[in-house]
Amino acid sequence: MRLKADKILKELAKNKYLQLFPDFREEKTQKITYISLTLIALSFFGFFAINPTLSTISKLNKELKDNKFVDSELQKKINNLSSLQEKYNSLQSDLPSIYSAVPTNPNVALLGAQIQSLAKDSGIKLNNFQVFSVDSDSGRKKYSAFNFSLNANGNFNEISKFIDSLNSTRRITVQNIISVTRQTGKENTLLLTIKGEAYFKKL
Repeated sequence: MRLKADKILKELAKNKYLQLFPDFREEKTQKITYISLTLIALSFFGFFAINPTLSTISKLNKELKDNKFVDSELQKKINNLSSLQEKYNSLQSDLPSIYSAVPTNPNVALLGAQIQSLAKDSGIKLNNFQVFSVDSDSGRKKYSAFNFSLNANGNFNEISKFIDSLNSTRRITVQNIISVTRQTGKENTLLLTIKGEAYFKKL
């Protein structure tokens, strides 16, 4: 039996296909095999270790791009707000004129005082100044207003000057009716009647 086994081994040793396999008994072959197996093991375990890291890096890159976009948009808004603030500051000197044109409350007494002053400067005699109603329903309108009327006496030039002065005041008023009639028995004296509206806006 031993002779048969030796014979079989000798026959296998002569087989040309088996001769292609390396001889694992040689030290060089063992080193190459060890290195190859080590590289295969590192590649196998490295894939599972590196793959999550690559996914994390990809996710962080996306978040970085999103953050840069948000930062860019915020910077644009900050610049726009800064520009608006500069424009508002440049209008500060004009705000008193704006508020006097359309005040935030009726200011009836102030308008009455202004009309009295205009009448005095124009030379007419102001007989009366009346306020009929104040419309402050700002919920349905963009503005509020009150109606007023006045009567005054004067000559043509004085009345013309008064009307021009009234239209030139900062306070916005509208003269809906202007009536000028000649007074009986007074050749150069005219009667002026004005009915109008004065506007204001509640903040």
